[in-house]
Amino acid sequence: MKLNTQLVTALLLSSVQVASATPYSPFYDTTWGGPVQISEHFNASSNYSGFNSVEATLVMPRLSLPQNPREVVDQYTAFFWLGLDGFVPSTGGVRGLWQAGVTMSIWDNGTTEYSGFHEWIPDDPISLSKTQLAISEGEHIRVSVNTTDAGYHGATTFTNLNTSQTFSHSQDAAKLPRGPTFPSPGASAEWIMEAGTYLNYTQVIFPDWGNATILNARACYSSGECIKPGDLDTGENDTRMTVVLWNDTQTVYTESSVDGDCVRIAYVEKLLRDV
Repeated sequence: MKLNTQLVTALLLSSVQVASATPYSPFYDTTWGGPVQISEHFNASSNYSGFNSVEATLVMPRLSLPQNPREVVDQYTAFFWLGLDGFVPSTGGVRGLWQAGVTMSIWDNGTTEYSGFHEWIPDDPISLSKTQLAISEGEHIRVSVNTTDAGYHGATTFTNLNTSQTFSHSQDAAKLPRGPTFPSPGASAEWIMEAGTYLNYTQVIFPDWGNATILNARACYSSGECIKPGDLDTGENDTRMTVVLWNDTQTVYTESSVDGDCVRIAYVEKLLRDV
């Protein structure tokens, strides 16, 4: 889902920090944890597009039941993904988040499941079957999301680097019935752990994944120029570090850091008074 860009109160913002290794200002939300790179070249009023690809290797973490979840439920889930155009608010036209990644769940009996998905918002996500792409704990899943035709067509490829199994998909941009088309022109690129929603619009409750690692992450322009999540020379105004924070529990649930093309997103349960 696209990021809710409404911040929590200034008081809370001044009280919380992300991991000390992260040199970026945090951006607080109830759903996203992880880095965002904003395109330096994107201009909504011109035909000059932003990123046309984002890619990374997602390392499947071990899941466990959270000690102090926001709510006790039968199933705990996190969406581990990368994508284009989920962050920057639309100006001068609609845009759609084009994303792909892995849905990770653990049930209260300890059963776990990892399944691939892709989604071009506002369309619903499409889950991959185990026949299409089997994923297990500890495996390295290479994911790429690409666009052509100024963001009106996209493709994604998943490769399980442990088994060499590959799945590819391409499609046109999402379009509402009798409504607009939602291109993905690459205004931003994201590498995220998300507390999104199920298809019934119920928000998921995070499992404890310890530390999740993203390797060889980059976002690229059609010129061939590429940006890593940890590239400081893009300027701090081009990078955001999103953090999951819930006011109702007064708890921060993610801490993230970047080092070049390596991203680490930790599951935490930190009360504001302890931060």
